[in-house]
Amino acid sequence: MATVVKSTGKNNLFVQGLVFSFLGMLLILFPDTLTDMLSIIIAIAFFIISISAVWSYVQQRKTTEKKLWYLIVAAILLVALGVCLLVFPNLLKTLLAVSAGIWMLIRSVQIIGAAITLKSFGMIDWAWFILVGLLTLLMAVILLAFPQAVTGWVVRLLGIALLLIGIYYFFIFSESGKPTITGQENISNENI
Repeated sequence: MATVVKSTGKNNLFVQGLVFSFLGMLLILFPDTLTDMLSIIIAIAFFIISISAVWSYVQQRKTTEKKLWYLIVAAILLVALGVCLLVFPNLLKTLLAVSAGIWMLIRSVQIIGAAITLKSFGMIDWAWFILVGLLTLLMAVILLAFPQAVTGWVVRLLGIALLLIGIYYFFIFSESGKPTITGQENISNENI
């Protein structure tokens, strides 16, 4: 626990908890609006990047003799992806479900590992960490097992996971100054 607090800083834990919780609440309350906006923003970004790649190709073709055909191929692929995102916005939701599932799976294992470490330090509230880790793991398995079927719930589940991770950071923040059961070192601001 001391190393977690020392490596991130106590105030940083509070800020991370606040940011994750806020993003989680936004995703829970406004899932459809945010995913539609995100799909359009990513498509526009792909179009801008492809225009930049073509411009770079034109500029570098004049000054160098290198074959820069890959810039044109990248531009064509980005335009195709941008059009796909505009025409099939659910594609983004499916990709989001798979990538969020993988991210949540990794994060849940980290949270469970932190809980086991906290138990070895004699922390009283280590079971809450296990609960948060197991709930996040459950959501990750659901997202990875049924990415197409849960398309409407993908953003809500991601929001719930972010909210749980925010709560996890708030737990670490609030527990960082409390004494342990076994009387081990008291982690306080002086030790950070």
